[in-house]
Amino acid sequence: MLKLAFIFLLLCLFDAVWLTFRFSAHSDLFQKIQKSPLTIRWFPALLVYVLIAFALYYFVFELGKEDSRDVTKAFGIGALLGFSMYGLYDLTNYATLADYTLGMTVLDITWGTVLCGSTAAIVSHLFRTR
Repeated sequence: MLKLAFIFLLLCLFDAVWLTFRFSAHSDLFQKIQKSPLTIRWFPALLVYVLIAFALYYFVFELGKEDSRDVTKAFGIGALLGFSMYGLYDLTNYATLADYTLGMTVLDITWGTVLCGSTAAIVSHLFRTR
């Protein structure tokens, strides 16, 4: 359970920093799409991080138990999972929202890949047992 908590906290911390720097771009894009200011529904947003944390925990540290001891392999599994989750979200947005940009799609998928891979690698390193 401690490992899951670390995953959740790291995801939230890293994404908070990223979104702070990217807030203007995200806000402008969603203003253009929905014709109103960007507003965050905090409870569903929190649930997104819970789901990502559970997915990383399960796929990297439960299913990939042996591989999770190797930081590089943990990064790879986490990155693939992040690529898949963020890809599904962003490509759906790009396919269905006329003003969602290819640039945002590529940047956000890249960020999700790095975020999940790095989180898995850090947690792997912190909890590594031989």
